[in-house]
Amino acid sequence: MSHPQELAARLLQARRTHTLIDPGSLGTGKSADAGEAYLVQQLVLAELGGCAGYKIGAGSPTAEPLCSPLPASKVFGAAAGIRQSDYARIGLELEIAFSFAEDVDHTLSEQADEVIDAIDTMSVVVEIVDSRFDSWPDVDPLLQLADFQNNGALVIGDTRPYDRSFDFSAPQASFYCGNHEIFRGVARHPAGDPRRLIAWLVGRTLETGHSIPARTMLTTGSYTPFYIATGPGVVRGEIEGFGKIEFEIK
Repeated sequence: MSHPQELAARLLQARRTHTLIDPGSLGTGKSADAGEAYLVQQLVLAELGGCAGYKIGAGSPTAEPLCSPLPASKVFGAAAGIRQSDYARIGLELEIAFSFAEDVDHTLSEQADEVIDAIDTMSVVVEIVDSRFDSWPDVDPLLQLADFQNNGALVIGDTRPYDRSFDFSAPQASFYCGNHEIFRGVARHPAGDPRRLIAWLVGRTLETGHSIPARTMLTTGSYTPFYIATGPGVVRGEIEGFGKIEFEIK
């Protein structure tokens, strides 16, 4: 069995049994490079029933982005809420996701400006951050990449038509878990304008000969500090002039 297959099998087992992996137990089974980590993502996704979104991130306005697919079973509306028992930990991040009205394929230009102009909707979302590794966040970055970049779920709030004039780089935002204020004020996105991540993902997808189906949710990284919920409660977020999200942790 190849190393990607071994790691994919361990990650699938962790998801299905809600048990965590000791990274030290992987030995040489861990990813050797980003290409191998992306292959592990695809092997895991194939067993989870398909993709309904992508997570894209970059640590600075000039950093090379990274991405991962989001399983269809873990992308859902806020009304559904989430159950604590489904996750080892419930990290919370307030983000903006985008989608296209039509399939993204070779008919769409790879020019960044044209890709961004083709965006159809934008949504207030919360990413649930989780990991299949027991020592997280002290985990090799390539293992985190293989593990869908620590994605647990994507919860979708208000969705509206794309507004190219919106200030995506520094919007006013507020974010709460129960009575705890996670953030309130001017939010700065680590990648600068997060729409550059959408253009990058489209270019990467077209280069590999694949497409992005219409209405795939493309989430672009957190505007707020990372926060781990410690029990049941209501999560509330707002991006002023844009929309809100509210859901229950049960």
